[in-house]
Amino acid sequence: MRVLKQLPPLAIGNEDYVFLEDTCRRLLTDGRRLAADGTPLYFPDSAGKYPACWTRDFCYMVEYAGRLLPPEEILAGLDFLLAGQREDGVVPDRVRPDGTPVYCAGPEDRPLGAAPPTDNAQFLVKLLDAYYELTGDAAAFLERAPALRRSLESVPLNPEGLVYVDPNRPHPGYGFTDMIAKTGKELFSSLLYWEACRRLALRMQELEEHEEARDWFEAAELTSLHLPQFRDELTGLFWAASQDCHQHDLWGSVYAVVLRVASKTQSRAIAEYLLENRELIFWRGHMRHLPRGQYWERFLGEVPPDTYQNGAYWAVPVGWAAQTLALVNAAAARALVSEVLAFWREHEVCECISPDSQPAGPGYLASAANLLGAVTP
Repeated sequence: MRVLKQLPPLAIGNEDYVFLEDTCRRLLTDGRRLAADGTPLYFPDSAGKYPACWTRDFCYMVEYAGRLLPPEEILAGLDFLLAGQREDGVVPDRVRPDGTPVYCAGPEDRPLGAAPPTDNAQFLVKLLDAYYELTGDAAAFLERAPALRRSLESVPLNPEGLVYVDPNRPHPGYGFTDMIAKTGKELFSSLLYWEACRRLALRMQELEEHEEARDWFEAAELTSLHLPQFRDELTGLFWAASQDCHQHDLWGSVYAVVLRVASKTQSRAIAEYLLENRELIFWRGHMRHLPRGQYWERFLGEVPPDTYQNGAYWAVPVGWAAQTLALVNAAAARALVSEVLAFWREHEVCECISPDSQPAGPGYLASAANLLGAVTP
């Protein structure tokens, strides 16, 4: 089976691994709901703060913890999302339990920005690819492949194959910064686009759909040629965007390392940066979007400093950070994982935390699932 080569998972103690796996299993059980038509859905959190099936969140659950889910429920959830795909290929940001697709981020009566986020098509590809990797169900993959093509063709790209957001018409890029108005060329969605194209190309090659595979290999190659322009030569980190919010993207930097998009030299530089600036990046094992003391420059909604996506600490990227740290200091990487697990043992898995407020979003699935996918016993 052809798979995208990424950084290896970090080995952690068996007791910690069992706790993490059991936590994921519990949250998945608690986050399971039934749609109006009886389709099993997995909400982003077990507490019901986000009462819908989100494309990217469901993808992360399946990609990183899919072996804990019944395969037939994965496919049913995927088809529930696909039923909401627009004629122009745009994938829903989320679908409500009554089957209503919602394309823009934020409240339905106050959407964030002028267009949908730029990452849902990529997550749809990753979701189906993860299902195939779990099951080997080639028929299901090929049946849905035309929808994947239509979705990727809807992603707003510039001639360099990079995801582009018009500064005069800002809207969300990567969904975990959907309150932030990153404009121009946007890093994280571009990384996801490269990844989705590579995954689709490798899978089509495996299934002997060679013409389709060639198209996606070429698309991935174009994007990869231009991703280095996001690199900050001084620190080795990646810039979040080329215009508004031209700032160091900590999440995007570690994800680029995990994807092996960053060169070995740059990957090591990013790992060294994390190690040398731990007090500016991590707290209680959770990670900021930007180094401490820095805040995003432009917004699509109100986000006070040191809250939510503008300075709170998250667990979603911690597995990627640990894998990156392990390139230069495996002990520091394991200590980071131990710290976040200690917090969860004391409190609960959360969406984000801050020294100045109570933990937000209890029972947040992507926090636990993403970490589970980055470690091994």
